[in-house]
Amino acid sequence: MSKQRLKTGVAVGAAALAIVGFGAPMLAKAADHLDAPGKLQSPLGRHDADINDVYAFPAGNDDTVLAMTTHPALGVVTTQTAYATDVLYKINVADAKNKVESFVLKFGGVRNDGTQKYTVTLNKDGRNKQLGSGVTGQNVSLGGDQRVFAGPRSDPFFFDLDAFNNTIHATGGRSFCANGQGVDFFAGLNTNAIVLKLNNDAVGTKVNIWGSTVSTNGKTQYDRMGRPAINTVFNGFKEVFNSGVDADKDTFNAVRNPLNDPTTHNGLFTKNVITVLQEFSSLSGTPYTNKEASDLAKVLLPDRLPYDTSDHMTNGVFNGRALTDDVIDTELNVVTKGAVPSDCVAAHTDYLSAFPFLGVPHP
Repeated sequence: MSKQRLKTGVAVGAAALAIVGFGAPMLAKAADHLDAPGKLQSPLGRHDADINDVYAFPAGNDDTVLAMTTHPALGVVTTQTAYATDVLYKINVADAKNKVESFVLKFGGVRNDGTQKYTVTLNKDGRNKQLGSGVTGQNVSLGGDQRVFAGPRSDPFFFDLDAFNNTIHATGGRSFCANGQGVDFFAGLNTNAIVLKLNNDAVGTKVNIWGSTVSTNGKTQYDRMGRPAINTVFNGFKEVFNSGVDADKDTFNAVRNPLNDPTTHNGLFTKNVITVLQEFSSLSGTPYTNKEASDLAKVLLPDRLPYDTSDHMTNGVFNGRALTDDVIDTELNVVTKGAVPSDCVAAHTDYLSAFPFLGVPHP
């Protein structure tokens, strides 16, 4: 498939997006913000249930940090900045036998001072155990050196969105790494964040992690995410190439157990990964073969973030994800078959060395 077909196919989708309005086109490709790139709406229209990113990284030798950001472009796109009272915010951890435990936050209404109370519950083996409770914006103890934080932070994600738009949409703008530099579009944006610092024995050793947002009555799963950009790239761009419809992204978000990703809906998501890998790798001049793309699909699905708590060498895709891991460079290399090796954007400089690790919100 030619580079011209790639640019033409995506440009059709880009033109349609121009009518969406301020805010949406800005996030045309992010880790999972707005489940981009198609109609650029939060899953089922719920900004307050929209997951941006999921992180898992070490905090010393004996502790692990699990974090999930929500509410894309807080205060700009997401103008309702509070956590929803009818949504459960879950960070899920599956062990080697695929037994799942979930750390679940449930929020109360906004109080006069703008804060919200919340509870943290561990769901394991079908039982719920309350681990603690807190107030947004504060570091809260869960016993010992374990901690939880929920509230606004600076968005830790970094990416040269404008260069990406030029490369894929042929906008005539700046190319990747122009003059050896990139421009981080997300540097000034905020997000809501849930951050857990847990003892390793509470997490496990070789685990798989994903975030999800589910209605409190359990009937609706709004969003879910493991590795960065799986849904946004492989389901989102497949739809742009073919019809400009975003149905596959919503279907993907509704799958409760990621283990079903490769085969559910007659292998739809596996087919999407293969289609998009072959489209984007055409930028290299030698697109992935069916076997190469199929083998990569087996690695990328199920959509869970693998993490070995005994191995502190995170990389953002294949073992955990630290705030500084350059997931964009890793994924650009994989998806374009090396044609675009980097966006020349470095990690942010406002990360904290202590809990909750994400930078303070921008003014």
